[in-house]
Amino acid sequence: MASIAGTRSVLKRELGTGPQLLWKYWSAQEVQGACRQCGHHWRERFWTPLETLWVFLLQVLNPGSSCRKAVAMALTQEAAEGQDVADSPDPSAYCQARHRLPLAVIRRGVSQIGQGLEEQVGSALTWLGRRVWVVDGSSCSMPDTPELQKAFGQPGGQAPGCGFPVAKIVTMFAWASGAVREVAIGPWRVSELHLWRKLWHLLRPGDLVLGDRFYCTYADIAGLLGQGCDAVFRLHQRRSADMRQGRRLGRQDRLVTWERPLYRNRPRGMNRAEWSALPLELTVRLIRFAVAPRGFRCRTILVATTLLDPRAYPAAKIAALYRDRWLAELRLRDLKITLGMDVLRGKTPDIVRKEIHMHLLAYNLIRALMWQAAKARGGSLHRLSFAGTVDRLDVALPFLVCLGPKPAAHNLYLFLLEWIAHDTLPDRPNRIEPRAVKRRPKQYPLLNKPRRQMRKALLRKVLVP
Repeated sequence: MASIAGTRSVLKRELGTGPQLLWKYWSAQEVQGACRQCGHHWRERFWTPLETLWVFLLQVLNPGSSCRKAVAMALTQEAAEGQDVADSPDPSAYCQARHRLPLAVIRRGVSQIGQGLEEQVGSALTWLGRRVWVVDGSSCSMPDTPELQKAFGQPGGQAPGCGFPVAKIVTMFAWASGAVREVAIGPWRVSELHLWRKLWHLLRPGDLVLGDRFYCTYADIAGLLGQGCDAVFRLHQRRSADMRQGRRLGRQDRLVTWERPLYRNRPRGMNRAEWSALPLELTVRLIRFAVAPRGFRCRTILVATTLLDPRAYPAAKIAALYRDRWLAELRLRDLKITLGMDVLRGKTPDIVRKEIHMHLLAYNLIRALMWQAAKARGGSLHRLSFAGTVDRLDVALPFLVCLGPKPAAHNLYLFLLEWIAHDTLPDRPNRIEPRAVKRRPKQYPLLNKPRRQMRKALLRKVLVP
């Protein structure tokens, strides 16, 4: 795997070849500056912030890697290069270095790399001249420790000692680049809408937010309008819509007026003063369009939006945009399945939050690599395979680091971009897949008591004649 010492020299030289192309959005000097701003002090030993961050990143890029394996990645490469390996293979020093590394540093890296990718994409990918965010939420499981249980809690219906703590996360993906600027993390029982509102500082006037029906609430639409933003959400299942009412803008296209609901129907966590500050009425545009999966009967989708001008924003364009809401599901799958963020390994709340942000940092770096491939080969960024990019990067990265500034590294990197650009996904509109698995799990009984009690019962059964 990648050499820590070799990586440090490459980063400091800021080469235009090799792995530095991944790090050009967040240089070594900026990493060290972020550490100093957070009040983090370190000694020039093996596990400096740069080495810790780099090995942490390698650990994320290799899902399921333990801290012991992460240390082996660093020491093995040093030994292979003929260097004197004086550091201990014990992973405790690396674990302590991860604890010392401030979370704010990793968060800044996620934000800076995401912002840099947005600036690279620029106006090349916009929707009718608007910047679009796609919002969605998910969750991550983690080991069953008392600290994590206290910080995050576990879903109901699971007996104590038989479940796992779960963290709830909400992210806003940039529609153009697929990058993430920030994530909101909270306990399992916290409202997803409450977490989402923590990300509103990323919005600027003129932005457009795309989301599923869960986000289509009166309070949130009014809040977005108050910030000068617009929304395209699927109509909430509790709100009825009569397409015969309101002002007709076109076929299955109406302007309707919503009245502010009663105070008892307010979102959880909103007090009376905040609720009273909302407007008494909202004018919303409802668009109904049909989706016809191949071989199945058509079904209709009803979208609520604040884009009220039918000439500037045709209904067909809005319907096509809403189809891209599924991109959020695909991006979360890239994070949770391809990068392995579904089940975290940290045993303290601090490390769990760092793990989540490191996954986002790795995700943004890979999206930046995909953008470079799409730009160099003239392809579509949305059609490139994320999993294919990870597989190719995992194979090429050790060689890129070892080659350093040699011309062979530049040639290998050009080949990597070409391989990524050629790995395009087929265009499959209206694709439907069942949420079911074909492979049957092993027929073991469920753990319905804490493991400690089960072991004692098993010992009694074995020892008692």
